[in-house]
Parts: sequence; C-alpha cells; structure tokens
Amino acid sequence: MPLWGANTSDESKPKNLTAEQKSRTFATTRGWEIRRADGTDEVIVAIRNLAGGVTTATSVKLEAATISQVFFTANSYTTGAAGIVRVVWNERVTPTTTGTLVVNAFNTSGYTITATRYGAPGPNYVDFQFTAPPTTGVTLSLTSQTISMGINDFGSTQITSDLVIALADIDAAAVDGGSTSVVTTV
Repeated sequence: MPLWGANTSDESKPKNLTAEQKSRTFATTRGWEIRRADGTDEVIVAIRNLAGGVTTATSVKLEAATISQVFFTANSYTTGAAGIVRVVWNERVTPTTTGTLVVNAFNTSGYTITATRYGAPGPNYVDFQFTAPPTTGVTLSLTSQTISMGINDFGSTQITSDLVIALADIDAAAVDGGSTSVVTTV
C-alpha cells in the first residue's frame, strides 16, 4: 500500500498526515505540498507534474481537482450566529463564481439552510457561510450533494474542478473543534 497517491485511481494525500494537516495539503506541479502556519508552502513529497495542467488535465498525474474533505469549522453554533462549512480539494483551486451548498437542519421537522461562498478562498479550500437557526437544539448536518458554483484548477480556465460532495468526503476529524454535525446552543 503506497504512502500517497500519484495517479487518477489513487489521488490520496500522504497517509501519515493528521486530518488537520491533510486539510492544508494539496497537489502541485512539484508534488504534495502543505501550507505552513506562516503562509508558505513546503513540498513534503516531490513528484514532478502531480497537478497543475493549464489547458488540459492529461499533462498531469491527478487531472482535475477533487473534493477531499468537507466539515463544519466548529462543534456548535450559537442560535442566529454565523457558521462556516469548509470544502477542501486535493489541488489548488480558483473559484470563478459565487456558490452555495446545503446544510440540513433537524429538530421536530427537517429543513435546509443555504450556505453561501464566503471570504477569500485558501489555496485548496473554499468556505461557505450560513446563519444558524434561532432555535436551540437543532442538529445541523452535511450530506452528499453537488455544490452550485464555478471552480477551476488553479491557473487554468479550462479544467473544471470537482463539485460533488460524497459521503466519504464529510470528515469529522479535519480540524480541531471541527465536526460533520453540530447542534445550536444559546
């Protein structure tokens, strides 16, 4: 079993990393890189042309960027407060439009909340902001869905990145304090 993926059948980030470290790791033309706390990027696995095709994905090993993690950035949200869902790709990405995704809310009856793209994207992630329901005890969760937005691989205008959130992408361990479902509090 290899320690990392380097082709379209295995696009996995280095397996020795924690879930939090994986959320800061992405493929580039130089290999697998991690964004350090000081904002610089460090190559942790050198693989030439792992990602980064400008006009076609066939000149690189991973092709188009795929979603690797999705999570809430906190364990709970105060009623009526702003919440964040983070979507992480395995390569650097460039959003081309605003976008939305759905947060499910369950108490006595289920309903949905629309989260909208928020703030500047990271090298390999996009945040979506929503408003927590005004009622305590509401469980918020994420499910498989297709994000509504335009997004391309970094540096390309022709390679469309993945927008489908699979159940396997929803990651409770991605960030300290992060979660796949949260409950509203006062």
